[in-house]
Amino acid sequence: MFDNFRIKLRALEPNDYKNSIKWRNDDEIWKMVVGPKYFVSEAYEKKWVEDTISNNSNSLTLAICVKETDEHIGYVYLNNIDWKNKNATTAKLIGEKQYWSKGFGTEVSFLILFHAFIVLGLERIESRQLLSNIGSIKSLKKCGYKQEGVLRNAIFKDGSYKDLNLMSVIREDFDKIMNELNIK
Repeated sequence: MFDNFRIKLRALEPNDYKNSIKWRNDDEIWKMVVGPKYFVSEAYEKKWVEDTISNNSNSLTLAICVKETDEHIGYVYLNNIDWKNKNATTAKLIGEKQYWSKGFGTEVSFLILFHAFIVLGLERIESRQLLSNIGSIKSLKKCGYKQEGVLRNAIFKDGSYKDLNLMSVIREDFDKIMNELNIK
């Protein structure tokens, strides 16, 4: 069904921390993510990966890999899964910058939305991003996300409060996009 996609999602592996510790130390990456930059040791990052692997809560973290080479290039998150109301939040991080602005983010969003809607049976997915992260906003629109609003002064980052963009997609919107792309 997604044969033409260049990426795949997989469960985290214990050695994934070796990639993500580099991403955590990259200022250019931190400028694009919602949260403030914080410093972690390699041991902390390793424990985070190990804890995430064994996490059975209402969240899912998957590794993003290039199909052709199996290279681990980022993470995608499905957080705050509310099974009663059938909704969740999602986020993604492509840490390997040579894959930025080439459509990989859109592919990741399609795959996690397919999992959320088709496999898990959720109804609504929400995402928040910095207003300055234009690439992420464009990518999400391609996947059926609609603008819901702006969360004013929602986070403190780089010495000042920043607004966050709020978007969501419901199953019906995603189904329309899948039909338009002839993905069954």
